[in-house]
Amino acid sequence: MSSYRRRIGTLAALALIATVIAALSLDSSVAAPVAQTPDITALVNSVDQQRITDHVAAIDEPRNALGQPAQLLTTADYLEAQLSSFGYPVTLDPVAFNATTFPNVIGVQQGTVCPERVFIVGAHYDSVSTTPGADDDASGTAAMLEIARVLAGTPLPATVWFTGFTLEENGLLGSKHMAQQEAAAGTEVVGMLSLEMIGYTTATEDPVIVLGNEASIRLVESFIRVHATYLPGVTGMVPGNGEATPAVRRSDHAPFWDAGYQAVIVTDGGPARNPNYHLATDTIDTLDLPFLTNVTKAMLATTVDYLTFDGDGDSEPDACTGPLSATATPIPAATPTATATPEPVGGIAELPETDRTELETPASASDSWVVLTGIAAASAGAIMLGATAWLAQRRRGSR
Repeated sequence: MSSYRRRIGTLAALALIATVIAALSLDSSVAAPVAQTPDITALVNSVDQQRITDHVAAIDEPRNALGQPAQLLTTADYLEAQLSSFGYPVTLDPVAFNATTFPNVIGVQQGTVCPERVFIVGAHYDSVSTTPGADDDASGTAAMLEIARVLAGTPLPATVWFTGFTLEENGLLGSKHMAQQEAAAGTEVVGMLSLEMIGYTTATEDPVIVLGNEASIRLVESFIRVHATYLPGVTGMVPGNGEATPAVRRSDHAPFWDAGYQAVIVTDGGPARNPNYHLATDTIDTLDLPFLTNVTKAMLATTVDYLTFDGDGDSEPDACTGPLSATATPIPAATPTATATPEPVGGIAELPETDRTELETPASASDSWVVLTGIAAASAGAIMLGATAWLAQRRRGSR
């Protein structure tokens, strides 16, 4: 068992012991935990645009394992310090790359009803070496940190991991590491948000896009229930794990789909909208900070709604009692096969073709993201309505 899992297991055990002691001091019997419903409006009203701006400004410079490894580690230190300042115990889980490691940074909030189940709010904190990466992905990282700050001390049924993923730009290595590790351990991950480029708008394009696969419909539904208060949104789903449309697999949600977990990508459309993608011009002054703030609010509300929603009326959150995915996809039991760390060639690691995110040109990447946004727009009208009707029929039939 890794030190990462031992530490989280120890935290869960200490939290359980404290709960039992507190209950016994009040009564001779130990009552079953009861889910509390936080005031979503009050929480959302606590979101602070200036704090989000400060996070982007602090991260907004090139930070890449190949080009600027020292700055990438400095950014990890920043995430650790911020999450610690909010009161979270923080785990640094090392991810191997080119004979060294860079950490996934994880702030842990223990659940109050089903702490063995985990919800992940994540964003990647690295950039490609050619850009400050304000939108990609300091914007998502800033939103993750602000959601973590606002939710600190708020009782939620399941455990939440506020996660800064490393090495996304080098083949999704940080998220692959976590998803495969938790699948092999049998961790009950009930959902994952990948906050991926959420700060850019144009005069004619300002919705946020939330895209899941078929197994993630319950997570998409939570966004649908809450987002209209904060900003327009486009939702969509893809069959399977997006194998037929590889463009939709180009962020940290994809390894969680592959592990059988619910996950969505939350994005402004990437290079299909933002002409500064992977360029030196992806700077904080190009971002729409009120939009970024509103996306943060919507995803904070989605997180709380998803973890507290009781759709079957049994007085228990569905996140604690329901299957891990809408299609009950089994979690792989086998330990994933390790792959050799790529050796550097001329200063650039030779990665598998499917993992060469760092080396993509803006033009080819833009073509991929156009496909993603097109799927989301089409799904909003057709796939989403059909899937929602299917799920409603299935729920009625189970009663």
